Amino acid sequence: MTKKTFSLDDNLLLQYLIMLVGILLCAVGINGFLTPANLLSGGLAGICVILNSLFGINQGIVSFLMNIPIFILSKKYFDKKFLILSFVNMILFSIALGLTQDLYKYIVINDTMLQCIYGGLLNGVGMGLIFKAKASAGGLDIIAAVFKVKYDVPMKNTFLIVNFFVVCAGGFLFGPKLVMYTLISMYITSITMEMAKDSFNKQKSILLISERNEEIAQAIMSQMKSGVTFLEAEGAYTHNKKKLIYCIVSSNEISTFKDLVYKIDIDAFISINNVEEVKGAGFKEKFL
Repeated sequence: MTKKTFSLDDNLLLQYLIMLVGILLCAVGINGFLTPANLLSGGLAGICVILNSLFGINQGIVSFLMNIPIFILSKKYFDKKFLILSFVNMILFSIALGLTQDLYKYIVINDTMLQCIYGGLLNGVGMGLIFKAKASAGGLDIIAAVFKVKYDVPMKNTFLIVNFFVVCAGGFLFGPKLVMYTLISMYITSITMEMAKDSFNKQKSILLISERNEEIAQAIMSQMKSGVTFLEAEGAYTHNKKKLIYCIVSSNEISTFKDLVYKIDIDAFISINNVEEVKGAGFKEKFL
């Protein structure tokens, strides 16, 4: 079962453009919506805020020092290119935050819930695009990436768990109301991050039963350039032997697939299911 899929590695200009757009969206989400609402930060930024409030330690210095062991740890799991891009992203992200620090003056929304929703949405999409460009912005981003590679823990889960404890710790200093709003925003961020990271990379698994399976299989392979596997099956009621067609196609090819099959056999049975990840047999493995 072979299928050549598009990779951002084939287009470096597009890869860097996606990365820059992601950084800009994060900066707009933070300075345009989250910061004006006085929402708490998660990850290393949240830890830096807490340490600054308790001990007056400079946030920039703490952030830099805490990132050093994180980058050293990640050398075991990621290549040099990822680490360099992530380091550059840290700098670009800081610049973007500085350039947009007064954005709240032009986006006047006196509604904390709306700021939660749209700030979390923009921040999540931005982070997802950065990951899609095979980079990160350092800090918790890299920790989540390591857990994904080493333990196959979805990145959104790592973000939610770590941020939950960081924000709750901050709640003792800033009050429970802001904690609750912040957790809503972070949940939205984690979900949209995962969606943006996996955008245009969704696969569907298909099981198909037809009396004309040989003809359909040939059409799928020749017209859609997708691999096909035959599975032996038996009807539970009739005990008739059947051949099931099993294949994996991109989500944007489903309509074409169904049109092709039903032109050959209008009575064909098709079962379509979501696929979390596909490895091997010519498919391009997800980066994270």
